[in-house]
Amino acid sequence: MQERIKNYLTDIKRLVDQKLEEILKNNNPLVDALYKSASYSVSGGKRVRAVFAVLVSRLFDVSREKMIDPACAIELVHAASLIMDDLPYMDDSQLRRGKPANHVVFGQDVALLASIGIISEALQLILSNNTLSAEERLQMASVLDRAFGFNGLPAGQFVDLKLKRKDIDFEIIEFINQKKTAALFQAAGQIAALAGHASDRQMEAITSYSQDIGFAFQIVDDLLDLNEHDRTVGHSSKEEKMNFVNLVGKEKARKYLNEYRRKAEDALKIFGSKADELKAFTEYLMQRVQ
Repeated sequence: MQERIKNYLTDIKRLVDQKLEEILKNNNPLVDALYKSASYSVSGGKRVRAVFAVLVSRLFDVSREKMIDPACAIELVHAASLIMDDLPYMDDSQLRRGKPANHVVFGQDVALLASIGIISEALQLILSNNTLSAEERLQMASVLDRAFGFNGLPAGQFVDLKLKRKDIDFEIIEFINQKKTAALFQAAGQIAALAGHASDRQMEAITSYSQDIGFAFQIVDDLLDLNEHDRTVGHSSKEEKMNFVNLVGKEKARKYLNEYRRKAEDALKIFGSKADELKAFTEYLMQRVQ
């Protein structure tokens, strides 16, 4: 199953990469640098959130063709968030995905404008998709919009920026991770469930699963950061950076990682054997620190 998941990830990544390259083509030389900035940050990455969305949609027998655009929209928002996270007045990161951060190459002004444009493209990708019904388009756009609203990514980044390390406790770091990382996993899961016309009970299960997987994914990243695996993580790391592992230590972090994984898999029980692919995907994500 693991080999199947890896092959599936490669396949979805190829489709997403092709689609995103088409979206960011530009024929106007006046804004060429703006598009290049956007393409620079959108390209690359493992497309974990896109694969996650497509795998969730398979629980409801949704076709790949129907899910590719929404999956790409999620990746666009993720790319935009990374540009903003790296800016000097945010996390002040010089590297992202193993190469200079966007603002290092294009300047802070262009980087910020590119991130705004990318978010707009993400919404347009859903709202202009004729393979989706009008109701599906509105519901999906609403879910994605909430992910980068006041109760999503900005909330997590704000708390991360404004609270000093000495003020951080478990509930606060959990809040930050839920908003900064789990928010997009939750959006991906919910959008996939909407595409499959999930029942209320199924939507609740997918939401719970997505939140727990998002938090587990962030703990994995924090463990990699602490171990200074910059080549694996692909972005610069600071010793003073506030993260879950710094708060509780490596041993407890791994225990929490297993706990969130268990909770996530428990949420999938209502889907029976149809959830085996998602469980294998969870295992794939966790293997990064094994």
